[in-house]
Amino acid sequence: MTAASKNGVEKEEGGPLIARRRTLQQKPPSALLTFLFNREKGEFCGRTPRSWLEITIFYIIFYTILAAFWIACLSIFLGTLDRKVPRFYGKGSIRGIHPGVGYQPWLKEKPDSTLIKFNVRDHRTYKPFVDQLTGYLDKYNDANETRECNEPDDSNWDASGDEYELACQFKLDMFKKAGCSPEDHFGYKSGKPCVIITLNRLIGWEPFPYSSDSIPEAVRDRYRNDSIAIRCDGTNLIDKEHIGNLTYVPPHGIEGKYFPYSVLPNYHQPIAMVKFESLPTNKLVFVECRAYAGNIQHDITQKLGLIHFEVFVQSKAVKGLKASLNTGGVSSQ
Repeated sequence: MTAASKNGVEKEEGGPLIARRRTLQQKPPSALLTFLFNREKGEFCGRTPRSWLEITIFYIIFYTILAAFWIACLSIFLGTLDRKVPRFYGKGSIRGIHPGVGYQPWLKEKPDSTLIKFNVRDHRTYKPFVDQLTGYLDKYNDANETRECNEPDDSNWDASGDEYELACQFKLDMFKKAGCSPEDHFGYKSGKPCVIITLNRLIGWEPFPYSSDSIPEAVRDRYRNDSIAIRCDGTNLIDKEHIGNLTYVPPHGIEGKYFPYSVLPNYHQPIAMVKFESLPTNKLVFVECRAYAGNIQHDITQKLGLIHFEVFVQSKAVKGLKASLNTGGVSSQ
């Protein structure tokens, strides 16, 4: 191939390459850059400054009206609620009409445990239970916004005015006399533990008495029409043998004058205590406590009207620790 022809080919081939380079150099900016800022139309993100101002004002007005409508609806709804009584309670509600039973001491550090286990020779083992009971009863020392209910017909309900009065004051003197007080370590130091029995709070609930011929035999000797009798026993036959003697404080159970329950300032929830007088040492005892009134239903599956817990009293020396109690009252069956 001659030099001229060679140069001709180079010219023919080089011409399109140069034209292509020029075309690439003159390519318009990408669509994204044009969307972010279009210099020709004066737009930013697809809108002119005036358009952005108009849509901003529109949404401010729209959401202001929407918020005002929501606040108005919420205010109307809250205005229909009673701060003391829920809209739905009693029969047909989640809580129902049959109260459950609770107990103390229940340690918050062990929420899944119902075992009351302690060593009468080691104060460290029963201190958590004593502290829990002491803390639970502290609220009863506050008598503000309460009244003394000494008359037989006194209660939290003022029948004449269809309103609730101040809550009846609940006094702890009877428990102190029975040896169930912080000064006596609630009996744990001597191996005679006291356990608090309570009813769950149900708005408007109050105990109905049994008819004279329908009082359960288990509480017939202690039952009183204006109270809720409490009875504890072993869960199984072997537990019934080991549970020993029990003292109920007060003997007739939880007094009915503290019902019906309502949201009252400084409400004192009524309680009763059961004291285990002769539990054997080093034996696990399963306990079932039931509450008795004409309108209390007992249902094991739904845990209505009863409560289960276990008591295990140990009596063994601890090395390096001085004995912390008098064990004279502890049985060693």
